[in-house]
Amino acid sequence: MSKPALHELLSKARVYDLGQAYWPGMPVHPFDPPFQFYLYRYHEYVEKDLGKIEPGFGDAISLLITSMHSGTHFDVPVHMSQDYKVQGIDIRPYQRDIGFVDLPEPLHSMEKVPPLVLPATLFDIPAVLGMEVLPERYSITVADLEAAAERQQISIEAGSCVLVRTGYARYFETDRDTYLYKWAGLSPEAVSWIAARKPRLVGTDNLSIGVPNLFDAHRQLMINNGIYVMKSLTLEALAADQQSVSTVVVLPLKIKGGEASLVRPIALA
Repeated sequence: MSKPALHELLSKARVYDLGQAYWPGMPVHPFDPPFQFYLYRYHEYVEKDLGKIEPGFGDAISLLITSMHSGTHFDVPVHMSQDYKVQGIDIRPYQRDIGFVDLPEPLHSMEKVPPLVLPATLFDIPAVLGMEVLPERYSITVADLEAAAERQQISIEAGSCVLVRTGYARYFETDRDTYLYKWAGLSPEAVSWIAARKPRLVGTDNLSIGVPNLFDAHRQLMINNGIYVMKSLTLEALAADQQSVSTVVVLPLKIKGGEASLVRPIALA
């Protein structure tokens, strides 16, 4: 495709922001440190010094303290392990205070994640069940996924992105307790169904992916199959426009040795 043709195609696409906002007090996993953000330097303070060089000039600089698992974020497989192993490799020899070092293939840390531009399919489970949001602690079944695939005329391509909507994104800014403790998610069988189709990335609009088993989804996707995971998305606009198929663009931070990154993904449809 020529550059003019590509530009014309992109100009006709709508851009969907799949990322949530970040702010102090936002819901983070109870095991994780809180998200902290504040202004380290104020205009009035800086002007006293810089103003001597450039009269009237000032600036502000903010400081961010957070885990890489706050809000919308992207995980690589070394984030989790089972019996200290990830994809059959003992992870302990590669851990340092500065992160993961000299990981053997196929394992890698965040700086090795390339810019991702992936075909994506959205499984809108509430729509299949005639709801706006799934019931508390609802466990999505294989039948639910198959019904969504049939209703929306979609399938999962190897190497693609799978997006699973539960509807719980609406609680991220309005109901911390519901978002953190009452989420709906994928059953172990549903996770296995997705993993068997070998997507490169699985993204959800909740924080813990699986129900009722908290860690089974991470085990199946990342530890056993090396699939990237993206959590705390907002998929409401895509669902409202019934955009079951899109192109997802994900640009994680290149953090050397990192196991995760804050991220602001988009979908083009």
